[in-house]
Amino acid sequence: MKDDSNITLYEQSIEDGEPIELYAFTQNDISYLYTSNFEDVSITIPTTAGVRTETYFADYIERAEITPNTSGSSATNMEITVWKDHPVAKLFQGAPPEKTVVVKIYRLHAANVDKYDVVFYGKISQANFEESKCTLTAKLENWLEKELPNGTYRYSCSNSIFDQNCQLRKEDWQVKIFVDKVSELTIYSAQFTNFEDGYFVGGRFYYDNQVRMIESHKGEVITIRYPFLRNPYNDAIVTPGCSHLFSICAKRFKNTDNFTGFPYIKPTDSEKNPVGKGIYWVDSQVVNRDSKGFVGTIKL
Repeated sequence: MKDDSNITLYEQSIEDGEPIELYAFTQNDISYLYTSNFEDVSITIPTTAGVRTETYFADYIERAEITPNTSGSSATNMEITVWKDHPVAKLFQGAPPEKTVVVKIYRLHAANVDKYDVVFYGKISQANFEESKCTLTAKLENWLEKELPNGTYRYSCSNSIFDQNCQLRKEDWQVKIFVDKVSELTIYSAQFTNFEDGYFVGGRFYYDNQVRMIESHKGEVITIRYPFLRNPYNDAIVTPGCSHLFSICAKRFKNTDNFTGFPYIKPTDSEKNPVGKGIYWVDSQVVNRDSKGFVGTIKL
C-alpha cells in the first residue's frame, strides 16, 4: 500500500485491520453498487457540487489477484465472481451489452469507513458462466492504450446526448410507456404514436435493469438492436435519440448553446475570439450569428 494511502494505518495494523471492499459497476448512466462485506456499507463521495452518499449492498462477490494479460500487452486482468443471476451478470447473458461496463473497487476498513482508496478501475471485457456462478474478467485501464480525443471541425455535434457537455438531463426527457406487444426485436406501444416518426431512433429502451439501443421508430412500433433476456411487458422507459445535427438540437431539444458542430461553436471569450457572421440552417430558415456569438431567437 502506498505511503499516502488514506487507509495505511489500518492496512498495516494486525489488530485493527478489518478490510472491506466495495464494487461500483457502471454502464452508461446506471450504477450497480455491491460489497463483499456481511452488511451494507455507505460512504460519501466528493463531487463538484459537494458530496453524495452511496450505499453498497451486501451480496456474494469476490475477486482474484490482479494478473498480467497473457496476450502480451502491458494491460492486466482481474477476475470477479458473482452469482449467475446477479444484475451485472445478467448484462452479459445473451447478446453482449451495447455500452461498456466499468468497475471501480474501493478498499476501506471497518474502523473508519470515511477513509478509502480506489484499488482498481477498469472495464469488464468478458463473462463466463459455469453452474451457479459467473466470472467477470476486468481489464485494468491502461492510459497508453487509450484513444485520445481529437478536436475536429465538423458540422455534427460531438457530444453524446445527456452527457456533461450536452447538459440535457435524461430525467427530463425519458418517457414511461406501457408495452402492448413484443415480437422478437419489435416492440409495440400506442404511446409511441404521440411522437413523430424517428423521434426515438438512436435512443434507449430501459427494462429490468437492462438497456437496448433503438434502431427504428415508426408509428406505434420501435425496433431494438438486441433482444432482452425476457420480453418486456407492462411499464418501461424510453428516451429519444439525437442525430447530432443542428436542426434536431434546435427544434427538438432547444439546446443550441451546447451544440459543438462547426461553425456553430460558441466562443469561450467572444471578445478575444470573434466568430464573424456564421449561419444556422434550420430547415428553410437561416439565422445569422453576430461577432460576439449571439444567435438570437430562432422561430421554428
